[in-house]
Amino acid sequence: MQNNFGVKDFVLYVLVFVALIMMGLSMWQDDRRFEQTRLAAEGTGELRTDVIQLSEAIDQQTRTLEEISRRLNTLNSSVNTLRQSGVSVSRAPAGTESPAIPGDDAGELVEEEAGLTEEDFVLAEDERDESWARPGYPVTWPTRYFILTNDPEDLPNFQRGGTITEIFEANTPKITPHTHNDVYNRRIVDDVVCEQLAGLNPETLRLEGWLADAWQYDPEGMWLRVRIDERARFSDGRPVTAEDVQWTFEDFILNPQIEAAATRSTLAAIESVNVIAPRVVEFRFSEPRFSNLSAPLRVSILPKHFYSRFTPAQLNSATGLLVGSGPYRLQSLDINNQWTPGNTLTFVRNERYWGRRPPADRLRFTFVSDNVARLTEYENGNGDIMRASPEQLADRARDPQFTSRHNPLYWTNMRSGYGFIAWNTGMRGNRQSPFHDRRVRLAMTHLLDRDRINRDFYEGIAEVATGPFPPTQSDQSIEPWPYDMDRARELLAEAGWIDRDGSGRLRNENGEPFVFEFTYSSGSTFAEQVFNYLRDQCAAVGIQCVPRITDWAIMSTITDQRDFDALTMAWSWSSPESDPYQIFHSDQIEGLGDNWIQWSNPKADAVIERARQTLDYDERLEVWREFHQIVHEEQPYTFLLNIPWIRFVNNRIHNVHPYQVGIDKREWFIP
Repeated sequence: MQNNFGVKDFVLYVLVFVALIMMGLSMWQDDRRFEQTRLAAEGTGELRTDVIQLSEAIDQQTRTLEEISRRLNTLNSSVNTLRQSGVSVSRAPAGTESPAIPGDDAGELVEEEAGLTEEDFVLAEDERDESWARPGYPVTWPTRYFILTNDPEDLPNFQRGGTITEIFEANTPKITPHTHNDVYNRRIVDDVVCEQLAGLNPETLRLEGWLADAWQYDPEGMWLRVRIDERARFSDGRPVTAEDVQWTFEDFILNPQIEAAATRSTLAAIESVNVIAPRVVEFRFSEPRFSNLSAPLRVSILPKHFYSRFTPAQLNSATGLLVGSGPYRLQSLDINNQWTPGNTLTFVRNERYWGRRPPADRLRFTFVSDNVARLTEYENGNGDIMRASPEQLADRARDPQFTSRHNPLYWTNMRSGYGFIAWNTGMRGNRQSPFHDRRVRLAMTHLLDRDRINRDFYEGIAEVATGPFPPTQSDQSIEPWPYDMDRARELLAEAGWIDRDGSGRLRNENGEPFVFEFTYSSGSTFAEQVFNYLRDQCAAVGIQCVPRITDWAIMSTITDQRDFDALTMAWSWSSPESDPYQIFHSDQIEGLGDNWIQWSNPKADAVIERARQTLDYDERLEVWREFHQIVHEEQPYTFLLNIPWIRFVNNRIHNVHPYQVGIDKREWFIP
C-alpha cells in the first residue's frame, strides 16, 4: 500500500498539536485569573468586614473616650471645688495602679459620674437655679425617686449581679407603651423600661421627682411647668428632652389614630404641651382638674427619635416596640421580629442608665396561666416571685419546709384592686343585653353570697367590695347588698322575667328564655369557682348561665368589641385616688374606651365631672362618695371582693419589703 503521509501532513499535525497546547495554556490561564479574581473578591469582602468592625471599634472607643473625658471634667470640677474649700488634693504618681474602667459598660460610667448617693439627687437651696420658672410662682423641688426607702447598699451582704425571674399568671398581648392597659403591661413598661416625670414614694405615696427635678403648678390648676434632669438619658444614650415629652403627649397619646384610649382618657384636660427650653416643658389645661398635676407627671415618656419613625397603624399592631430611659432595656429588640405573646421576656440592665443602677443584671418574665403548673414551676426553681392563689397561700404558709425557703406575703396596697362581674348594659351585636335593666343587675348581685365567696374561694383574707374605690376613698357607710334569693326573684319578676309555662325557666314577655354567656379567662381558679357558683345560683331561679372560657390575651379583643354578656376579672388601682372616668363615664363607651359595659348614666357622668373639677381634696372626697352611692345603687358591676396582693418570693432574694405601692424591685439583690 502506498504511504501518502508527506511533509505537508507532518507540518499540519505539528501545527494542530501546537494550537491545542496553546488553547490548553489559555484555558489554564483563564482559570487562574478567575481564581485570583474570586480570592480578591473574598479578600475585599473580608477587608470590608474588617473595616466595618474597625470602624465600630473606633466608634466604641470614641464613645468610651468621651465618657472618660466627661468623667475627667467632672473630676476636675470636683477637685477645683475641693481646693476652693481648702482641701488638699494631689494626683497619683506615675505608675500607681488605678481602678479599671469597663469600656464596654457605659452604665457603670454613668453610675460613677452620677455619684449615686442621696446628695446627688438633692440640690442645696443655693444650687437651685430658677431662671427657667415662671416668675412669681413657687417652685417645687421634690424629693428624688432615686432615694430608696430601704437602700440595699447599706446592707453588709449587698452584691450586684444575677437574674430575677417573675412568673406572671397571664400573658399580656403587647408591651408597646400606652397601647394596652392591663396590669401586666404596666408592671413591665412603667416599672422596668420607661420612666415618668415623677413617681410615688413607696411608703407615703407622695410625688417624687424622677425624670423631673423640679416643677411649678398653677394654684388655679390651669398650667404645669416641668424641668427635666439634665442627666436623663434614653437607653441609646440620647438625652431626654422637652421635645420628647411634647411628642409623647401630643403626637402619641393624644393622637386619636393611636390606640391609647385608656391613657388618653386620663389626660383629656390637656390643651397643649409646649417646649419652653430644651429641658423645660409646660402643660396647659382646658379646665382645672384635681389630676392636672399628678396625671401628666405619671405618664411614661417615650423617645421621639425612635417611635416617630412608625405610622399609627404600625404602632397599633406592634407587640414589642419598647424603648425607654429606665433601669432596664429589652435584651433583644428587632423591629422586624418583635416579641410576641407566649414568649419569655428578658430585660438586661440598661448600661447607659443615668440614675441609680439596679442591683440585678437581668429581669425575666415568664407566663404560666394554670395555678398548679405555676406553683410547680416556681418550686422547681424556675422563678423567684409569683402570684399565689388564696388556697396556695393557706397551704404553703403552714409548711415549715416551704417557709424556710420562701417568703409568703399578702397585703393590701395601692395596686391591689377589686374583683367584679361586669354586666353588658348595652347592645351585643344586634341584641339587647338583659342586663340593660338595673333591676336584673341588682338581682344578680342578690343571688351571690359574697361572704361565702370570700370564705370559700379566698380563704377569708379579702373583704366584700361595695364600689370601685380604694378604702381611703370609698364611702365606708355603704353596706354591701345582702345575699337574698327571694329579693332576687322579686326584682327579676318586676323586670318581666317570670316562669310563664311552668317549666321552671324564666322567660320575658316575648317568650325568650333567660340565657346568658359568662366569659372568663382560662387558668384562673377564682374565676372558675365564681362561674360554677353563679351558674348554680342562676339555675335555682330559672336562669341558664353558659360558660365561655378564653385566653387572657384575647380578653381585650372581646371587651373592645363589646362581644360578651357578662364577664369576670379585676381592676387594679394605680393611684392613691382612683378616677372612675376611664371605666364608668359614658364618653368612654365609643371607640376602645374602657367603659366596655356600655353603661350610660347622666347623673353619674355629672358627678364624675364635678369631682374632677373640685381641687380641694376634702370637698372632692365627698363628691366621690356621691358617685360611690350611685354605682352601688345601679350595679353596672357586681363588686365581689377587695383583693389583697398575694406573693411568694424566694428567700434568695434579699431586701424585699411590702409597700403601699406594692413592691420595689430596685431594692432587691441576690447576695
